Amino acid sequence: MNITVQNTVPDTARITLVGELHDGSFKAKVMTETAVPYTPYWDNLLEQRIVYIQPDDEQLGSIVAALNERRLSLDELQNYGSSDGGTSSIPV
Repeated sequence: MNITVQNTVPDTARITLVGELHDGSFKAKVMTETAVPYTPYWDNLLEQRIVYIQPDDEQLGSIVAALNERRLSLDELQNYGSSDGGTSSIPV
């Protein structure tokens, strides 16, 4: 199944912050680009990345589920982001 998410554009500057925790699970939050912390956003964080997509709550849940079930990697997800608008069809 694919979900189609809105890519961000420079004037909206919203991103999805995705984090992999030390236990192997993933978390994500949509926020403004200026709200991204310089320090880890979640406790027990292994890695966090910015992805230039704007999923709604249901889409975000599907993306996190796909990451947790290893059907989608963090590298693959990051490839779907764009800061020039448009949409991305992400296989989840």
